[in-house]
Amino acid sequence: MPQHTSRGHFLTPAAALLVGASLLLSACGGPALETGALAPQQAEQPKSKGDSELARLAAASKANPNDTAAALAYAKALRAKGAKAQALAALEAPAQAKPGDRRLTLERGLLTLELGDAAKAETLLRSALDPKTPDWRVHSALGTALASRGKHADAREQFGKALTLAPNHPSILNNLALSHALDGRAGDAEKVLRKALPVAKATPNADKVQQNLALALALGGKYREARTAAEGALPAAKAGENITYVQQLAEARTSAPKDSKAD
Repeated sequence: MPQHTSRGHFLTPAAALLVGASLLLSACGGPALETGALAPQQAEQPKSKGDSELARLAAASKANPNDTAAALAYAKALRAKGAKAQALAALEAPAQAKPGDRRLTLERGLLTLELGDAAKAETLLRSALDPKTPDWRVHSALGTALASRGKHADAREQFGKALTLAPNHPSILNNLALSHALDGRAGDAEKVLRKALPVAKATPNADKVQQNLALALALGGKYREARTAAEGALPAAKAGENITYVQQLAEARTSAPKDSKAD
């Protein structure tokens, strides 16, 4: 059984709504939900120790720019500090020197995905696929990139492959569910998230899965259940605000003239 503390990319409720062109929270002044693809929280090191270790890794990488292991260690340390663009830049020289190194390609794909460039991430992650040694992280991240681009059938295929390698992994189930939700399959999203919730309880992303279950329930018109689910992860006022906003969007779409055309 794979450990669920491994790095995984979570599509969040806002990511789901932001990706779906008909439900743009940031442009509508809606509730302030979190955005972006989130990975499990990493323990913070004391500042002095963390800085000295980062300096050591930077020196090792600079001393041998084409050393894959040194570059990856430095990039991962930068990512842990939130310096994702700098981490990606640290991998460019070794990637150019070793274009066939799947470890570098995977890490660049994951960072590119976290930085919001799903199209480039898709290209990189496809290059990182290795039929001889399949890796659930590659399939899961590729599925997330595809879902972010609206390619939901392809995304679900990748999530399925990831789940074959890492059964019941909460981040894979979470993103599979949101792909269903974005594709108008709220019932399927709810089923997958109910399966994900028990295994997510022991992870830092448990609240994200709980919020996404609330989102799926709301998108399926189950507003009372959605509020209850949301209150398990958010303050009651914020939970109610979020579900009310989704309900208002759904009602507005239902009442909009069906034969209206864009100017």
